[in-house]
Amino acid sequence: MGGSLPPVDSLPEDAVLVHIGVHKTGTTAIQAALADARGELAESGVRYPGKLQAQHRAALAVLGRPWGWKNKGGAVLDRAHFDRLSRRVSEYPGRVVISSEFFCEAPEDVAREVVERLGGRRVHVVVTLRNLGRLLPSSWQQYLKYGLTTDYEPWLQDVFATPGTSRVSPTFWKRQAHGAVVERWTAAAGPDRLTVLVLEDVDRSAMFTTFAQLLGIDPQILVSRMDLTSNRSMTAAEAELLVRLNARVKKSMDWTEYVTVVRRGVARGMVESREPGVNEARLATPPWALDAAATEGTAAAAMIASSRVRVIGDLAALTVRLPDESLSPINDIPIDAAVAALAATVEAMHEQPTSRQLAGRLLREIRRQGWRSLLRENSE
Repeated sequence: MGGSLPPVDSLPEDAVLVHIGVHKTGTTAIQAALADARGELAESGVRYPGKLQAQHRAALAVLGRPWGWKNKGGAVLDRAHFDRLSRRVSEYPGRVVISSEFFCEAPEDVAREVVERLGGRRVHVVVTLRNLGRLLPSSWQQYLKYGLTTDYEPWLQDVFATPGTSRVSPTFWKRQAHGAVVERWTAAAGPDRLTVLVLEDVDRSAMFTTFAQLLGIDPQILVSRMDLTSNRSMTAAEAELLVRLNARVKKSMDWTEYVTVVRRGVARGMVESREPGVNEARLATPPWALDAAATEGTAAAAMIASSRVRVIGDLAALTVRLPDESLSPINDIPIDAAVAALAATVEAMHEQPTSRQLAGRLLREIRRQGWRSLLRENSE
């Protein structure tokens, strides 16, 4: 069990709290809580705009980048999504909270535009951070759900090959160069209107409590909803299956079909419908990558410390080199994971008529070659 974060004063009564992530720091959980609590928030004088779980569409629209595969069904969202959000914010005189981790990817000029359009001096930016070494496995797995076909260690090698760049996942350092994210948004909002929450060595409820304090509401409104989502990491075997499945089927799908059959079908179904056994190997980060993550974390912490922003939590926790993990070979996939993935594929066949043929093709391929063929044979 971790501890709590120091208490904070509430923001001004007309404040616009803009939570920009970063990715994989509990963003989905806080967004689910805020969305579910819309009614109670409104009764407390706080607005969480829109009807969806988060303001991702507005964030992607102002960034001007596509959601999905650029040339295979992905599309840049209409700028009207962000314009609509800014209009709703300007029409409400009380506190407003907005959350999308995609905002963290904004270059400085876009960050300045977001701050200006959402209220200028009303805007207070919140950045949630965790130790980079802890974020690496979950970040790779998130890219797997986007169709990535690169195994974990080669992906890590690409990420750390040239600091600040990645050929395979070009958005990674836009998200996870934590010092640079804080620097860009500090330039946009000012150091007095940016708060960094370091979510290491604290209880899960700490983030929900701090958000409630900033919004001037009863913490239980959010804390009572902190378990609405279940976003466990995949085991090493589950992740390997998804890598191999992506390599096998990605070329034959467009983005919409992939989302239905693989992202929401196989990946979500496999993770949400089973609890891994205690002996199933978890994904392990190699020692050299943990070293590299600690180096990056140390540099980020120094940048944040010099930025004069408010830091809640232990900034030094970002510099910690995590302990080595045992690396286990993957020889097989648990039968219940295979069944869960198959069941999700079957269900996907009934969700969209356009996906039935692809889902059926996937099932036939699996039946013909077997689940083992999707896993690399142990070379040792």
